[in-house]
Amino acid sequence: MANTEEKYQALLKDLQELAVYLHGRGDKTLALSQQFSANAQKDPGNRDFDLNQSRMLDYQHHIWHEIGNKVDQLLKLYERQ
Repeated sequence: MANTEEKYQALLKDLQELAVYLHGRGDKTLALSQQFSANAQKDPGNRDFDLNQSRMLDYQHHIWHEIGNKVDQLLKLYERQ
């Protein structure tokens, strides 16, 4: 059975991996948002749809990074202890 320190270090490692994942998701949704935005300029027939998708994905991009930033703050707080 792992001792308390080992569990604590494993939790910090998992939080670091979670932060990387969250920021990665944010980056991916930003790239998709930009693709829809570019497509809106090329294809007037789907312009409204593409712009709506772009806005939704841009919002998601900010949310993923906001959550990732909160995890980063927790890591900084607990890594100092």
